[in-house]
Amino acid sequence: MGQKNGAAPPAQGVPIVLTGSATDMSDFKLSPFRAFTGGFPTAIIPRFLLRKYWYPRVPTNGDSTAKFAPYGMRKIEASLIKEFGAQKVAVAHPYDLKTFVGPNTKVIGISSMEPAGTGFVSRTYTSLVGFGGEPVAAAEFRDLITNPILRKWGAKIVLGGAGAWQIHRTKLQKKYGIDCIVMGEGEKTAIEIFRKALKGEELPQVVETEPPNPEEICPIMNPSIFGTVEITRGCGRGCKFCSPMMRRCHSFPLEHILQEVELNAKNGTQMIILASEDIFLYRCNDKFLPNREAITELIKSIAAVPGVEFIQPAHAALAPVVCDPEMIEEIGPVLREKSYWVTNETRHSSVEVGMETGSIRLLKKYMPGKMLPFKPKEWHDVVTKAIEIMNENYIWPLATLIVGLPGETEKDTVATLELLDKLKHNKLFYVPLLFTSEDDCMLREAGHMDLKHLTPLQWELLARCWRHKQQLSRGRQRRRLSHLHGYPRVSKFLNFDIYDLNIIGGYLDKKEKQPQIVTVYGSRWLTKRSPFPNYDLY
Repeated sequence: MGQKNGAAPPAQGVPIVLTGSATDMSDFKLSPFRAFTGGFPTAIIPRFLLRKYWYPRVPTNGDSTAKFAPYGMRKIEASLIKEFGAQKVAVAHPYDLKTFVGPNTKVIGISSMEPAGTGFVSRTYTSLVGFGGEPVAAAEFRDLITNPILRKWGAKIVLGGAGAWQIHRTKLQKKYGIDCIVMGEGEKTAIEIFRKALKGEELPQVVETEPPNPEEICPIMNPSIFGTVEITRGCGRGCKFCSPMMRRCHSFPLEHILQEVELNAKNGTQMIILASEDIFLYRCNDKFLPNREAITELIKSIAAVPGVEFIQPAHAALAPVVCDPEMIEEIGPVLREKSYWVTNETRHSSVEVGMETGSIRLLKKYMPGKMLPFKPKEWHDVVTKAIEIMNENYIWPLATLIVGLPGETEKDTVATLELLDKLKHNKLFYVPLLFTSEDDCMLREAGHMDLKHLTPLQWELLARCWRHKQQLSRGRQRRRLSHLHGYPRVSKFLNFDIYDLNIIGGYLDKKEKQPQIVTVYGSRWLTKRSPFPNYDLY
């Protein structure tokens, strides 16, 4: 359908309708890191409040289609429009499905990130917060998939997106009435699934897609949430817990990227997220050496596009920073000028980096290419030097750590604690994550790490991450959500921090007993349902 005209949607419905859950169809008030809180449990704050204040719906166009949508959905939409025509495709917020689903609707495509709440973030923080309830993202997906309008006219239901594997793994496909689960890159294979659905043919229950050729990947035709644009796809560094490493690495032409940036900026997205497994893979050589000229041209070209207010790289590797510090000196000022983030009155940029572990043994076993072109034994030096270079250029990274990799020993955990100790004076934010075996990674047969199996040293690792965050953000003005006060079981004080992705607070429900406080490795912890740091709670 036309995305900006004021024409009313067809009364009989649109043949292909694309949608996602309420959390997937929100920009979380233009905060990409806040979007990770979709992995937090539903018992903290009533969802009607979250929907209004935390993840409000995206705006609509004159024809009631969604003005912004997840980038992956926009990619599929572009392929479908190219194949079947714009009048046969509509992208809608879940609250507007009744406007587009009707007798003429043959297939409803649903994009998902955390449909079952079994990803890295949901498993970790639902467990850590410990207040009960399923993850918010899973609850919103359930509300969507059980909406009677999906089945009223007999349309086929096709599930895709980065989280589609969760429904397959948890065996929820039959319960939720999903006709087909598409796992992997969808531009090529998914189009054939939609073609079959339009013809009324039976669909396979699960499809593992064939990667598209670069020329088969269409630029998006309508704006994406967060102004996301893809600069590279795939990785190739060989991390066995990560699904993107299974995909071939490809850099998109600058003209292709700028076309999507300009489309987003023209439609008022403000922010441009540079989607990549590692921004420094952009036009790098086969030894993972960064291409300074290409990356500098990319960042400066995007910054020069009218309407681009913020630039947010999604991910970066640490080794390329050490390879070429001058590259960081060139792009650092641009990223800082176009940054969304201010901490303690200091404007800085940020990017997610995969630190993962301080164990050389685990690095060699599960991440053989993470430190290239350096050697595994140099990992501590690579990490500390990279963070130092980034800090010098006002980049305060968000560093993920994987807790409980298969076969992790006390010695491995100590090595990670030693690495954190070397970084105790640096500016970075830690996000520890419980190991999760995703379906489309090499460790898919390995067991998840659960909170109850953490060792005292691993708890100390979590505490160390928390204390570092507290030290770094000490003195910053905290935001109180005054409009949430007065509701039972809502935190008295909520420290919603975009970096550490933790919510702290005490229940107001007087029926709940006060949590018991214990000491673990010198850190004070709450033990009401699960350990949780006791800082600034009341």
